[in-house]
Amino acid sequence: VLPGEKLIVSKTKPPSYSKKVNGTEWVSLERWGKLHKGWYGRIQKGNHTIHRLVVSGMRFDLLPKRRLITCQGMQIWMGFGPEMIGGNLFVHNLDIKKHLAPLAAGMPGLGRIAVIDAGHGKDNQGTRSVYNKAYEKDYVLDWALRLKPLLERKGWRVFLTRTADKSMSLTERVKFADKVKASLFISLHLNAASRPVRGLETYCIAPVGMPSHFTRGNPDPVGSKLPNNPWDAASFQLAARVHNQVLLKCRMTDRGVRRVRFMSVIKGQKRPAILVEGGYLSNPTEAQKIDQKAYRQKLAEGIAAAL
Repeated sequence: VLPGEKLIVSKTKPPSYSKKVNGTEWVSLERWGKLHKGWYGRIQKGNHTIHRLVVSGMRFDLLPKRRLITCQGMQIWMGFGPEMIGGNLFVHNLDIKKHLAPLAAGMPGLGRIAVIDAGHGKDNQGTRSVYNKAYEKDYVLDWALRLKPLLERKGWRVFLTRTADKSMSLTERVKFADKVKASLFISLHLNAASRPVRGLETYCIAPVGMPSHFTRGNPDPVGSKLPNNPWDAASFQLAARVHNQVLLKCRMTDRGVRRVRFMSVIKGQKRPAILVEGGYLSNPTEAQKIDQKAYRQKLAEGIAAAL
């Protein structure tokens, strides 16, 4: 229990391991935690009752009906909001399999060939900074060039999809990773929205059956299987590790690890693949930071620390 929190003594009957509701399996967070030798408790914090699970050294905090959970204080967007059933918290079985279980298991060993993709290039300039009108394509290329030697010092073979301001289609980027037999793929981008919005977002592909967190107006065929889906767990583990380390290094606003289906540069990958949105060029404060070489070095160091 953390400062400002109070442990609630539960008086509800111990739940069954799982229940089916309208054909969907929901799993008791308490029972799943105990099965994995974890600790479960209800925590009073302000007006909220937090359902906390500590398993394999990882602390998960969940609230009923909310897709957004925290793991070690880091924000994770789940596919479905947990439900209270018979006075106990139940989590969608797909979220157990694709989110909680991979985080509790820890990241398996990966091969040592990394492809770092600086997004955009040439006429596809990306978003533009409100600070000095510089383009996303140039900032992310510099970020990638800074990341490459950091990873090489750690024993990685590193390939960049581009090393200069050149045009490259999303399909070509996927084929490039195939050609070099990449063990993992990380695409670097910067974001834009309304001026107040700021922070770090890290994306991986949504599992079959799980809705995307946003679609940008694209279709979201929840039942379809994408080429990257066999790497659901490893992509998510990679996303969480990178997200956490960049947050620690850059002290950014945490906008969470998220799931999408429309990002072609990662959905076509046959390896763990993520896309990192390293801040908002539409936010004046963040745009000014991103313009600093020392800050872009920190962005690179954060990713390197995760690998």
